[in-house]
Amino acid sequence: MLLNIIVMLYMHIGLRVKIARISKGLKQEELAERINKTRPLISSIEQTGKANHYTLKKICEVLEIDINELEASVASEPFALYGTQEKNLTILNSRIKEIEEDNKNLRTLILAQSELIKNQKEFINKKSKKV
Repeated sequence: MLLNIIVMLYMHIGLRVKIARISKGLKQEELAERINKTRPLISSIEQTGKANHYTLKKICEVLEIDINELEASVASEPFALYGTQEKNLTILNSRIKEIEEDNKNLRTLILAQSELIKNQKEFINKKSKKV
């Protein structure tokens, strides 16, 4: 857990945006549509960490993250505390996969709950018509 927090503090803006986007369950295309930009631009921002302030501000609004915290927490030398960049990228990619799996499980749960609610409404409607 502590490693995750420290790694989060030392990754570039693009990776932080990517993790925030995935945790919100959004695809690059969906984020791009919400800020009136293109999917390739979102991909470029996530890969390079480079974005103009206005675009970054719009992304932060959609993802509900504080732009000041995002910009202030980015270190000038990413991953300086924990060895090679490849090792840290492996850790981050693993975390992204975990978040994606969590989102998949949550979507499945939501669908199951929606079906349950639908069935309960149908049952209530049938009961109320009989009375």
